[in-house]
Amino acid sequence: MAELLKLVRDEDLATLRALERQLRALVEDKERGEAARKRADTEHDLSSKQVFNVTIDPDLLALVGIHPENPVQEDQALIRDIIARRLTD
Repeated sequence: MAELLKLVRDEDLATLRALERQLRALVEDKERGEAARKRADTEHDLSSKQVFNVTIDPDLLALVGIHPENPVQEDQALIRDIIARRLTD
């Protein structure tokens, strides 16, 4: 920073004021960017912790994995689809 000050120390007042305006604009841009990143991080944290109050039919859960010809992954996919449909209705 000292080297930067040495570079501009002998500049005239108009140049220093122009530099000051540009520095203020740069600081404001950086502050806005930082605030936006913090907001995005906060929103991500909140959305990842969000819990839906969804009632799942116990009979549906009882079917998971009981049929040998249906792999558990297929049962899980079926349950996810049903839950998604209930959330959008």
